[in-house]
Amino acid sequence: PVPQINWRRTDGLPFPSKIKLRKSNGMIEIPNFQQEDAGLYECITENSRGKNIARGRLTYYAKPHWVQPIKDVEVAVEDTLYWDCRASGKPKPSYRWLKNGEQLAVEGRTQIENGALTISNLNLTDSGRYQCIAENKHGVISSSAELRVVASAPDFSKSPMKKLIQVQIGSTVDFECKPKAFPKAKCSWKKGGEQLHENER
Repeated sequence: PVPQINWRRTDGLPFPSKIKLRKSNGMIEIPNFQQEDAGLYECITENSRGKNIARGRLTYYAKPHWVQPIKDVEVAVEDTLYWDCRASGKPKPSYRWLKNGEQLAVEGRTQIENGALTISNLNLTDSGRYQCIAENKHGVISSSAELRVVASAPDFSKSPMKKLIQVQIGSTVDFECKPKAFPKAKCSWKKGGEQLHENER
């Protein structure tokens, strides 16, 4: 006789309400498929002569999708660059980096871990167009950005010190020494040509 057909998940979890079971033709329909719908499914058929079960695995996959693409960045010479490049996907994407269109070698100052690029002790030749590529067997995506390594001697033109500061006796006075400099400048102070040293005041 024509068998009865039923469906179930092997792990015993109940079907969500979105799943439609069409007993007339033995079909199961899963609209808006999500990762939680993946797993082992069983089709159970039974009539008066016996019972049989067919099993199948439903697998979820996703092309890579950017969680954190890279953006243009400006870093001082001798500093360390840390560029985080992250994508989601199933299976988990692998990463490659290019510099000016060529494969970036992982050695010495340059390291790549889980998609993040680190370059220590930057120099001017590290400047260029970088590309992070994320890929799995279902797709490839890329993100590109400019690295500008900057170097300059201390420059006070944007933050000059005041020529005259008038304060009341007994009050506190603050002088700011903030030159524009790459790498960061070391500052020292003199009064009337004589080196100043820290003391209780």
